[in-house]
Amino acid sequence: MNYYIIGTAGHVDHGKTQLIKALTGEDTDRLKEEKERGISIELGFASLALPSGAKAGVVDVPGHEKFVRQMLAGIGGIDLVLLVIAADEGVMPQTREHLEIIDLLQIKQGLVVLSKVDLMDQEWRDLVKLEIEEALQGSVLAGSEIVEVSALSGEGLERLAEVLDEELAKLPPRKVFGPCRMPIDRVFSIAGFGTVVTGTVFQGSIKVGQAVSVEPGGLESRIRSIQVHGAKVDSAYAGQRAAVNLPDLEVADIPKGANVLSPNYLFPVQTLDLSLRYLASSGSPLLQRQRVRFHIGTKEVFGRVHLLDREEVEPGTPIYAQILLEEPVIAARGDKFVIRRYSPAHTIGGGIVLDCGQRKYKRYNSAVLDQLAIKEKGTPEELVYARLQVASQPLQEEEIVKGTGLGAGETGATLVALGDKVCQVRVEEGQNYWFGELSHLQWGAEVNKSLLDFHRNYAFRPGLSKEEIKSKFFSGWNGKLFSAFLGFLQQHGEIVVSENFVSLPDFVPGPPTQLVEAVNAIVEEYEKSEMAPPDWETTAASLRIKNPLAEEVLQFLLRKGKLVKVAPNLYFSFLAVDRAEKALSKLLTEQAEFSPAEARERLNTSRKYLIPLLEYFDRKKLTRRVNEKRTRF
Repeated sequence: MNYYIIGTAGHVDHGKTQLIKALTGEDTDRLKEEKERGISIELGFASLALPSGAKAGVVDVPGHEKFVRQMLAGIGGIDLVLLVIAADEGVMPQTREHLEIIDLLQIKQGLVVLSKVDLMDQEWRDLVKLEIEEALQGSVLAGSEIVEVSALSGEGLERLAEVLDEELAKLPPRKVFGPCRMPIDRVFSIAGFGTVVTGTVFQGSIKVGQAVSVEPGGLESRIRSIQVHGAKVDSAYAGQRAAVNLPDLEVADIPKGANVLSPNYLFPVQTLDLSLRYLASSGSPLLQRQRVRFHIGTKEVFGRVHLLDREEVEPGTPIYAQILLEEPVIAARGDKFVIRRYSPAHTIGGGIVLDCGQRKYKRYNSAVLDQLAIKEKGTPEELVYARLQVASQPLQEEEIVKGTGLGAGETGATLVALGDKVCQVRVEEGQNYWFGELSHLQWGAEVNKSLLDFHRNYAFRPGLSKEEIKSKFFSGWNGKLFSAFLGFLQQHGEIVVSENFVSLPDFVPGPPTQLVEAVNAIVEEYEKSEMAPPDWETTAASLRIKNPLAEEVLQFLLRKGKLVKVAPNLYFSFLAVDRAEKALSKLLTEQAEFSPAEARERLNTSRKYLIPLLEYFDRKKLTRRVNEKRTRF
């Protein structure tokens, strides 16, 4: 079953609360002050059963100008709006501001209720309806049905319920699968239960026993119980009003405008990309870095508008911009927002969030504006590809879902449809990461250029170390993802990974042409000297090879196995060490142990070279020193 939220809007004292009471039988004015003053100060809620059997929650939002903030908190997550206008007063100032907010939030499903019709005759009602139709022109509610209702006499209530049923049936289903998100509009404590938060489940579902996070705030909790319109339930779904018991949190810890979320789903951000419509009724231009009140979900926060292609915005102009917030918020692509003037507080614009968590953009950059246009109006393929292209590393599918606002199923199908335009690596079973073909080319080109430079400057080395490549280009990636990407490049023939080194496919470490003869001469000298090897520095200097090149040649010969480091600054040819090892092994087959003098005689070398060589064989566990003699290890 689908669940819906119906919100009311309209001027103070136009009968919204009485209308809801007549429809649902519930009084949404729950606060003592509301009873005494006769107006709604906080959001009120009631449950409505429609003729078809559909269930809806009704949000009664305040109409007085000073309570517009609460009105915004209630109206942001609704499916259908009832704009209530009293027949005896007609369109009033707050009626127009609420209509502007409805328009900005693009709540396209709605209708108008002409309330208190029992006070006026039909001729007057018809005149007011003409005034309403004129006020609706150019708005998202233009052409909406106007239902005449009296909460006192009951006139029109049945027709209103029928129209609500018809309009709600046109709505697409909410996202009841996937991660949960519930903006919090009330926080209070109940003796014996602890902290309770209420809100509309915006997407996904919640259930008793589920671990959740509360953001902003970095709080973690587990749901003890859930109520939906006063009834205890095991689960609540997108579109339902819910009261959630979070017993291990304190009321004072939960910030205003926080969200109940699935763990690791959304995180607080302070920079948002926006598609912003600046209202024609704003009066004066919107200036670069102008401070405004920013409303999203149930959160109000101050921020500055960062204009990307101009110094000021004339009233009535739609633009792309960023909001630089003074406090973190929870947001996702597709969220609706409203901005109000800092002082005096008045609605001046609104629109939709295109992306969040991005850096502050440089101004007058056409590429940035093109990307924002794709984020606003692009096809699923364009949205997914654009998201991958701006990412600094490959993304898992759930990260793409968050960045594009598409459903998980649609995102998966879109990745398949993109074909060769996207690439994939698997880190572990079930952990697949995606990136765009252009990102592949860009990252691969960076690695390629770095390897070319390295091979040119260090021809003797086997390649660049993985750690150096990671720190230079991929420092933000975790180790497993980085290794999987190197594997991807190797699979595509772009690099070769050997142990801890990375090289180009056609690269073979070794001396450049001008050094081949000198390097061969060094090897020959060491092989000829056998058990009395020359000094390295002297040998390199005789061939006019100076440091640091001499050190490069030495390390190359050690890696290639042409030389063996027996002790600090003492190197033998491999052939000499191999001959010595075989000679000593043969000696130990002839006798159980040998002395240094016996080894020196067998190897025909001096003590200067013999003792380091014997200690080298001890380290290799060919021999073991016992007092002054050696035995087999």
